[in-house]
Amino acid sequence: RPESMHEYNLTPHSLYAAVSVGLETETIISVLNKLSKAKLPEEMIDFIHKSTANYGKVKLVLKKNKYFVLKRLLKDEVIAQARITPEGNQGSDEFTVGKSAGEIERGHDELLNEAELAAAAEEKEIHSFEIDPAQVENVKQRCLPNALNYPMLEEYDFRNDTVNPNLEVELKPHAQPRPYQEKSLSKMFGNGKARSGIIVLPCGAGKSLVGVSAASRIKKSCLCLATNAVSVDQWAYQFKLWSTIKEDQICRFTSDSKERFRGNAGVVVTTYNMIAFSGKRSEEAEKIIEEIRNREWGLLLMDEVHVVPAHMFRKVISLTKSHCKLGLTATLVREDERITDLNFLIGPKLYEANWLDLVKGGFIANVQCAEVWCPMTEEFFAEYLKKDNAKKRQALYVMNPNKFRACEFLIRFHEEQRGDKIIVFADNLFALTEYAMKLRKPMIYGATSHPERIKILEAFKTSRDVNTIFLSKVGDNSIDIPEANVIIQISSHAGSRRQEAQRLGRILRAK
Repeated sequence: RPESMHEYNLTPHSLYAAVSVGLETETIISVLNKLSKAKLPEEMIDFIHKSTANYGKVKLVLKKNKYFVLKRLLKDEVIAQARITPEGNQGSDEFTVGKSAGEIERGHDELLNEAELAAAAEEKEIHSFEIDPAQVENVKQRCLPNALNYPMLEEYDFRNDTVNPNLEVELKPHAQPRPYQEKSLSKMFGNGKARSGIIVLPCGAGKSLVGVSAASRIKKSCLCLATNAVSVDQWAYQFKLWSTIKEDQICRFTSDSKERFRGNAGVVVTTYNMIAFSGKRSEEAEKIIEEIRNREWGLLLMDEVHVVPAHMFRKVISLTKSHCKLGLTATLVREDERITDLNFLIGPKLYEANWLDLVKGGFIANVQCAEVWCPMTEEFFAEYLKKDNAKKRQALYVMNPNKFRACEFLIRFHEEQRGDKIIVFADNLFALTEYAMKLRKPMIYGATSHPERIKILEAFKTSRDVNTIFLSKVGDNSIDIPEANVIIQISSHAGSRRQEAQRLGRILRAK
């Protein structure tokens, strides 16, 4: 963001996010009137009313591993097809009708719980119908402002949930959330219930502590999803670092580690791929995945949530059943415009920290960026002009000898004269291996085994002999390397804002 001027776009989704954290329609209009030099146009006031009027009238409730929708929506064709009709009631378009608040409390086991009690204050009867879990995504999408305009409310009254067992976990005394972390959590737990949604914090600003704090407040079983096995290990470590969770209450589920927690409640840390994978699994893995799919999770905690809209990863939303979903990311952008899908896959953006404010507060590092121009040698440039193939042209400018010399000089300068820890990023695998081998530096890319990755990262963090590592795009997300304070990028996916921000985030941890 520029320092002196901010530009905001008022959309149905941004207004949906505003009312989801407790802002009322009249408050939004009143504040805009105060800030506006001119009188607000009637069209804008009407737009705000239309975008916020129906929020909270439709609720999605998970009860006994079944999804129910409360409110009259069956007239819509998409939602009608998603409905599961009770046996002996085929062809009927009737609802299950609940009773008044007092009767609901007495019949707690038979009827829907938290959402009905909330709705009963306004309505004497609560209309609900069960929907196919595989169709939840379609139903939520259909309820968005650009369709039926009944944005679906997902809240979890975890304190009154007597069906799912409690997880005995608290934050440790040394876990003191910073002001912006507390603010982000207050948006999630604003009314004593847990809202589903997304929290955006820069890399190095402490997303892990926010996630662990959320799980500690809900105190129910938690499924934590990360992008790779290294990140799974780091999340398991963060849970043990910040909370009082016992060793046998947290487990990892990866291709190399298939653990189970003891007792009725616990934390499972795994990857999106492990849940979404549809191929043949080992017998042990199949049993664990069935347990994960059949359990009602209090919290579904999703790291690097910007990856979820991808076709493969969005499966995890329908394959797992959770009362509350929390997405964490540093970069709520995608170049394929699918980022808006998160509004119905997970929920609205609950909070976003201002990068510049965190820098001023000393919570993240103040980074200086420089561009080093490396003229091509005559021989390489002549060959570059001849080539029509884009890949060959890319190979020539990435392997430009002058670029290699500049990279070598910068590594030596920062290692020998400043004692820095350096990450060199390269998306071109040929360039990555050539640079790393010629400069005799360790590298991590897709083919690097998990034990080897851990070994290299540990050496980089603790040894004065390993001060530079080469990373492919596998290092963009979810790898915590707080010791790094210099980044050199020799090739990248040009045009990816997310990638640039993620890579910059590797050195944002305040030193």
